[in-house]
Amino acid sequence: MKSIVKHLLWAVAVALPLAAEAGFVELFNGDRLEGDFVKLEGDKLVWSSSNFGDVRIARSKIKNISTTMPMKISGSATPCLLDGMKQEYLFYSCGGDPDQRSVPLAALDVMMPFESHIEGEYTYGGKFSLSGFFAEGNDIRRDIKMKTQLDYRRSEFRHNGLLEYASYSSDNEAPDELWLGRYTVDWFFRERWFWNNDVSVGADESRAVEAYYTFGSGTGYQFWENSDTALALTAGLTYLNERYEIPENPEPDFEQVNERFAGRLGTTFRYKLPLGISFFHRNEMIRSLENDSDWRLTTNTGVSTVIAGELYSELKVDYNVDNQPQQDKKREDTRLMVGVSYEW
Repeated sequence: MKSIVKHLLWAVAVALPLAAEAGFVELFNGDRLEGDFVKLEGDKLVWSSSNFGDVRIARSKIKNISTTMPMKISGSATPCLLDGMKQEYLFYSCGGDPDQRSVPLAALDVMMPFESHIEGEYTYGGKFSLSGFFAEGNDIRRDIKMKTQLDYRRSEFRHNGLLEYASYSSDNEAPDELWLGRYTVDWFFRERWFWNNDVSVGADESRAVEAYYTFGSGTGYQFWENSDTALALTAGLTYLNERYEIPENPEPDFEQVNERFAGRLGTTFRYKLPLGISFFHRNEMIRSLENDSDWRLTTNTGVSTVIAGELYSELKVDYNVDNQPQQDKKREDTRLMVGVSYEW
C-alpha cells in the first residue's frame, strides 16, 4: 500500500504545472527562503526566492531543501523527486521507485530541473596558460610551454579538450619539442561514479618519442567538486603505441615501435587558499601489463595567484619518470616553470 501511495504522489508531483511548484530552503542559521530551485552553479545553489529574486547560497550553509519540481540527478535517466535532507545528505527517489537514494549535497555533480535537462542545458569554460624559464650566462636556457584547456558539460556528461606545446633548449642547441592533443569524456552513471574515456596523440623529442597515440577507458570517482576544491580518482586500462627516434648507434635490442596495454591510475586535486591563492596537483601512473619494469609517472604540481579578474600567475613543477628510458636519455625529468594563465 505504501508503495502504491508513493507512486501516486510521484505521478501527481511530476504532472503539476510549473506555476504550482513551490518549495523552501532552510539554512543552518535558521533563515528560511520560500520559492524554488533554479540550478546548481559550482558550490552554490541558485534559488528563486519569492521576496528577493534569484539568490546564490553556498551548499555548506543549506540544512534542508523542499521542492515539488521533478529533477535530473546524476545516474538517473528518469525524473527524481527530493525527499529533504538529513545532516549533509540529500534524499530522493526516481521514476516512482520506492527505494530511496541519498548523496552528500556537496558532492552532487548534476542536479537540475528535468525540463532543463530535456532542453539540453549546458555549461562551458576554459583556460589558457603560458609559462617558461630563461637563463643567460654560464647556463643558457630557453624553455616555453603553452597549454589550452576547454571544458563542456551537459547533463551527466563532462567533456574536456587539451592542446599543449612545449619547446626546451639549452646552450643554444636545437630545442626538444613536445606537443599533445587529448580528448576526454566522463559519463556520471551514478552520483559520484563516472565512466572515463580518453584518446590522445602527440610527440616528445625530450624522450626520443617521434610520435605516439593512446586509447584509454576506466572508472573514476569524484570525491567532491566545487569552485574552491575538487578531488577525483581514475583507474583503468590504456593502449599505447610509441614510435621512437633511431639513435646514431642503436643497441642490438633496439625496437623502433613499442605497443602495449597498460594499467593506469590517476589523481586530480585542487584547493583554493585564502588571498586568492590556489594549489593544484595532477598525477598519472601507467604500468605495462606485460613488463612490470615498464612504467611511467607524470606529475604536475603548483600554485596560482590572482593578478586581476580572471588573470593568474602560476609557479609549477613538472616531474616525470620513465623507468625504461630510450637509449642516451635520462630516467627522470624535472622542470620549474613560471607563467600566467587566463580562465573563462
